[in-house]
Amino acid sequence: MTCITKILELKGDKEFLPVNSRIVIEGGGSYKGIEYLITFTEMGTRCGYVAISEPFDYDDIDCHGGLTFFSQSHSAKKLLDIACDDIWIGFDAAHAYDGRSKNTVLKYFGETKLSDSFFDCVEPFTIHRTYNFMENECQSIIDQLIKKNPLMVTE
Repeated sequence: MTCITKILELKGDKEFLPVNSRIVIEGGGSYKGIEYLITFTEMGTRCGYVAISEPFDYDDIDCHGGLTFFSQSHSAKKLLDIACDDIWIGFDAAHAYDGRSKNTVLKYFGETKLSDSFFDCVEPFTIHRTYNFMENECQSIIDQLIKKNPLMVTE
C-alpha cells in the first residue's frame, strides 16, 4: 500500500478532493497491485501518477508526452499525517494539441480561475484528455513497469 491509498480514502466518494488552490484529486486506484492517481489542475489539464517503491531505469516507458515527473515529493502527500516515502512517476496532458476543459475548471475551482486569457487562445485542433484517457495511460505505464520487472506485481 502506498500513500495513494490513503489519499483516495480521504477523497472517499466525493467527486474531487482539493489539494490546494491549483490542484484537485479526481481519482485513481490500483491496477495489478500498483496504485495510480489522477489530478486536475487549474490550467484545465490532467496529470497521472503511478506509485513505485524503488527507482530503476524509466527511459523507455512510453506514455502521453513522456514521463515528466519523478519524485518522492508531491503536494498531494501533504494532505496526509503519515510519512510518505513512495516514489511517484507521472505525466501530464498539457502538451501541444492537448486541450483544456474550461467547464471542469469552473466546476472544481470556480470562476476566479477562468479569468486567465489562456482559455481564449486554445488551438482549434486540440483534444481534451479525459479522466478515462489518463487512467488508461496510467495502466499502460503499469503494464510496462511489470514487463520490465515482473516482481512488482503484488496481487
